[in-house]
Amino acid sequence: MEALLELSDLIAQNPSAFYEKLSWICSRCPPSDALLSDSPRVSRSQLNAVLAIARFLSKSADSVEPRPKAVVLEFIRSIPSSFNQSFWPPTYGNDSITSFYTDFLGYVSKATEITPDFSAEVAVYTGEVVASAISSGGGDSGISRVFLMVFSKNFLPIMPSDANKLVDMVIERYLMTGSCAPREHLQGNSDSSAPHSTDGSIPQNGGSHDSGSRVGDDNISSWKSSATSYGSGILWKSSADQLGPMFGFNDGGGGGEILLKQQVSGFEEESLESLEKQAIAFELLAHILDKARIDSWLWDQVRSIAKKQLQSLLIFVKSLGSLDSEGKVAKKLVFETFALLMDAAEACILSIWRKLRVCEELFSCLLAVLGKIAVAWKGQPLRVLLIRLKPLVLTVCAQTDPYDSSPNSMFETVSKTMCGIIEACWTKERAPVDTFIMGLTASIRGRNDYEEQENKEKGVPPLQLNGIRLLANLNVAVKKSEIVDMILPLFIESLEEGDASSPCLLRLQFLDAISRMASLGFEKSYRETVVLMTRSYLSKLSNAASPPPEGSAPAPEATTERLETLPAGFLLVAKGLASSKLRSDYRYRLLSLCSDVGLAADSRNARSGADFLGPLLPAVAEICSDFSPTGDVEPSLLKLFRNLWFYVALFGLAPPIQNSSVPSKAISTTVSIAGSVGTTAIQAVSGPYMWDKQWSSAVQLISQGTPPLVS
Repeated sequence: MEALLELSDLIAQNPSAFYEKLSWICSRCPPSDALLSDSPRVSRSQLNAVLAIARFLSKSADSVEPRPKAVVLEFIRSIPSSFNQSFWPPTYGNDSITSFYTDFLGYVSKATEITPDFSAEVAVYTGEVVASAISSGGGDSGISRVFLMVFSKNFLPIMPSDANKLVDMVIERYLMTGSCAPREHLQGNSDSSAPHSTDGSIPQNGGSHDSGSRVGDDNISSWKSSATSYGSGILWKSSADQLGPMFGFNDGGGGGEILLKQQVSGFEEESLESLEKQAIAFELLAHILDKARIDSWLWDQVRSIAKKQLQSLLIFVKSLGSLDSEGKVAKKLVFETFALLMDAAEACILSIWRKLRVCEELFSCLLAVLGKIAVAWKGQPLRVLLIRLKPLVLTVCAQTDPYDSSPNSMFETVSKTMCGIIEACWTKERAPVDTFIMGLTASIRGRNDYEEQENKEKGVPPLQLNGIRLLANLNVAVKKSEIVDMILPLFIESLEEGDASSPCLLRLQFLDAISRMASLGFEKSYRETVVLMTRSYLSKLSNAASPPPEGSAPAPEATTERLETLPAGFLLVAKGLASSKLRSDYRYRLLSLCSDVGLAADSRNARSGADFLGPLLPAVAEICSDFSPTGDVEPSLLKLFRNLWFYVALFGLAPPIQNSSVPSKAISTTVSIAGSVGTTAIQAVSGPYMWDKQWSSAVQLISQGTPPLVS
C-alpha cells in the first residue's frame, strides 16, 4: 500500500509524464458495473487503488485526465452498498473500515477544496449518499454510523437543494429521542397530533414559504427508494410535524415538575449509541448550515433543538453532585466540560452575530450551565473554575459598548451569573469567592495602559467603564457589606489618588458606583462615600471661583460631575437609606453642604449661587420626605434649615408667583410667626422661573418637611 501511495504522489508531480502509470492504477479500481450490481464486493487491492487515485486528486485535482475523477465519483455512488459487511474484504473489521473511510473522504474533501468543477460533481451524489447512511437499517447500521462519524469530520460539498432534506432527516432519525426529544415524544404521544404528509411533501407549518421549500420534488422519490432499499422503510414525514414546541423546565401549568422528572429519567437511561448519534447529528447540521441555506422554518427547528440540548446540560450538572468530589476522574471531567463551554461562550461574545437574539440566548444558556457547574463544587476545584471564569467576564466587559443606553443581554447575563455564584457559595466557600472578586476588581481597576496608547483620544477602555458598572451591579444585587468593604476602598483610592482623581469619564463611572454602594445603607461605606462626595462637590465650587488658565476651558466631565453625577449620587443615597439613624445623619450632612455651598457662593458671586445650590435640592427634598416638622428639632438642625431658606430666597430658587388663585390644598409655608405651620402658598419674586423645574418642585417638597423657623 505504501508503495502505491508513493507512486500516486510521484504521478501527481507530473501527470503527463506518468500517464501510463495513472491508467494502470485506475484499471486496478473496482469496475463501475461491479459497483452498481445488487451485491457488490471489493478486494483489498481494489480499495488500495481507490485510495491511491483519491490521493492523486487531492494533490492534482486539476488534471485534464477524466478517468481518475470518474473512478472516485463511481466509488462515491457505491458508498451506500458499503454499509453491508459483505461489501468489504473478509478480513476487514470496523477499524479497517474506519481507516478507509477516513483516508478516502479526507482525500476527496481536499480535492474538492482545490478544484471547483470537481466539487460540483461530487455534490451531485453527496446528498443521496448521506441520506442512505442516515436511513440505513437493512444493512449493518454500525458501518453506516462509522461512515457518518468520519463524514462529519471530512464533509463533502452538497447541492443547495439537498440541504433541507438532509436537515429534516437528521432531525427525524437522530434527534427525535433522548434529551433532544420534544414534549410530545417524551409523553409518548408524538404521533397523536401531527398531521402526517401522505404525498411526500413538507406541510407549511403555519408559516408561508415558497413551494421550492417543499420536499416533495422529483428527487425525493429516489431518496425514499434509497431509504427503503437500505433501511426499513421509514415514514417520510416532516420533523416540523413531529417536533412541536420545545418544552421548558416549567410550563406554567403545573406540569413542569413531571416533565423535568421525565427528562431526568430519559437522560439517565440514555444509551451510548444515542449520545453518539446526537453528536453525529449536530456535527452534520453544523456542516450543512455552513455550506448551504435552509428554509427559515427548518432553521427555527434546528435552533430549538440545539437550545434544548444545551438546557439538558443543566440536568447533567445536577448529576455532578453524585460524583466523588475528591476523585481525579470526576475533577477532570468537570474541568474539561467547563473549558469546552467556556470556549463556546467566548465564541458567542467575539462573534459578529453577538447582538442577535439567538446568539444572546445561546450565551445565556451556556452561562447558566457554567454557573451550575461552579456552585456544584467546593474548595480548590471551585477556585480553579472561578479563575477560568474571570477572563470571560472581562471579555464581556471589553466587548460591551459603555455608551449604549439600550440593555445588553450578555452583560446582564454575566451579572446574573456572578450574583448566583456568590450567593450560592458565600456561606460555605467564602475564600474562593473573595479571591475571585478581588482579582476581578484588580483587573478592572488597572490602568490597562490606556494612557500609553498611541490614540489617547479613544479615551477610557470599555473594560474599565463596564467593569466598574458590573461590580456596582453585583453589590446592589447581593447586598453584602463584606463585598462592599472589599471593593469600595479601591474605588475611593482611584478617585483620590489614581487615574480618576481628575475630571474624566472614568471618574464619573467611579462616582456613580460608590454612590450606588453607599445607598445600600452599610454604615462604614456610607460615611466614607458621603465624605468623598461632599468634598468633591465643594471642590467644584472652589474651582469655579478661579478662572481657568488663558486659552483653556474646563473639562466637560467636570461640569457633568457637578451638574449631573454628584447630584444624582446624592439623590440615590437619599432614596436608598432605610435606617432612621443614617437618614438623620445624612439629612444633617446634606443641609450642612447646602449651607457651605450658599455661603461660598454668596461670598464670591451670588449670581452663581443657584447654579450650585439648585442641583442639591432634589436630594434634600428626598431626605426630608420622612421628617416630621412638628416634633422637637435640635437647634443646630433648625439653624441649617434657616440657612437653606435664606439662600433659596437669595438665589431666587423659590417657586414663581402663581398667576391663578391659590389652590384649595395650599402648600405649607416655611415661616410662621405664631410658631405653627401656616397655609400660605410659597411665592418668589414675580417673573419667569429661570432654573430647572425639578428644583422648584424640590423646594415645595422641602417646605412640607421644614420645621417652624421662628418660635
